[in-house]
Amino acid sequence: MKRFALAAVTAQGIQAAVSFVLQILVLRLLGVSDYGRFAILYGVIVLAMAVISGLVGDSLVVLHREQHRIRAALELMTLWTSLGAAIISAGIALLTGFVDAVEAAVFGLALLLFSVMEVVRRLLVAHLRFLRAAMGDVIGLVCALAVVLPFWHGSGLALWTFLAAMAVGQAVAILVGWRMLPREERSLVRPGSPDLGAVWRYGSWRALQQTLRPGLFTVVRMLVQAFAGIAAVGLLEAARTYVSPLTLVVGSFSSLLFVRFAERAKAGGRGSLREADRVVLLLLLLSVVLGGVALVLAPVVGPLVFDIHLDQVSVISWVAYGMSIAMVTPYGALSAVSGRQMVVFLIRLGDTVLGIVLTALALALGAPFEVAPFLLAIASLLGGIGLRIVAARGEAESQGT
Repeated sequence: MKRFALAAVTAQGIQAAVSFVLQILVLRLLGVSDYGRFAILYGVIVLAMAVISGLVGDSLVVLHREQHRIRAALELMTLWTSLGAAIISAGIALLTGFVDAVEAAVFGLALLLFSVMEVVRRLLVAHLRFLRAAMGDVIGLVCALAVVLPFWHGSGLALWTFLAAMAVGQAVAILVGWRMLPREERSLVRPGSPDLGAVWRYGSWRALQQTLRPGLFTVVRMLVQAFAGIAAVGLLEAARTYVSPLTLVVGSFSSLLFVRFAERAKAGGRGSLREADRVVLLLLLLSVVLGGVALVLAPVVGPLVFDIHLDQVSVISWVAYGMSIAMVTPYGALSAVSGRQMVVFLIRLGDTVLGIVLTALALALGAPFEVAPFLLAIASLLGGIGLRIVAARGEAESQGT
């Protein structure tokens, strides 16, 4: 468990570092305003990845993907979801005037490739090959930088340049990740008689749940833009990116727990509420330590890395949000693999809507935009308490039978 946990944290750390480097480049080379636009577009990409991660990624972990009909359904879902999300997202961005035609094209391509790479990554994670997934991310970053550098030296940097670089990087990462999969996972099956119903019944709830957090961030960015301007979005995103190592630790442990609980469920066993409690306590302790370090180093790291002064209130708010997430995801993973994915989604939907309402009211009443993550943390904490209750009831029912 400890060895896999370390590998999971390392892989999540490398994945976050890749995203971190690209976002730092956008912020430093294009400025706060373009970074604000990039943050919104990248938020949509993350949202699309969340959809396919829940619909296909979680389904391939929980369902028996070795069966032909399940595997065919997973492949078709990957194609339809990724392509549909790319076309719809790029079209809306273009029609609303948020991007021009070139930016829309490369944005759609990047979204498509990010979505496919997410499925490849989840396959590697399903086999507990966390470091191989990280290797694909690193190679993808190197290729992305290879695209950016010629434009940098030629003074031709623009938003579409970074989007195109991300697309190239993901295309290479897909090929590398595919080659690192076990042999039985590399080949596609004939699409005949896919069991779309089985994948949809499980994956649709997980997809809906996976969209909540990136969807929440996207709505909050739009609210901050409406009340405080696009530059405020860039400043708030810089603080979130700075605190992201905290949330990646939470995410890596939760991914490992989900795989462990799912394998037990396939074997006829159940996850342990006591194990989830221990992970929550560990994550809360790590959040306090990492949050304290982040707060102390913010005055130095901000100007050095981001070329701006990070707002201390924003940093504290994002740390609080990360701590609240530590109380949500382990209990959600435990309940989801035991067939309670709909209940998990409804609880998460409730705390997401509450977070949006609190943020909108606060900004409308004149509150500073820096407190938005703290309000999200309050709502998330309430959701975590609800998920703990659901997990406890589920374990009590299983013991009663």
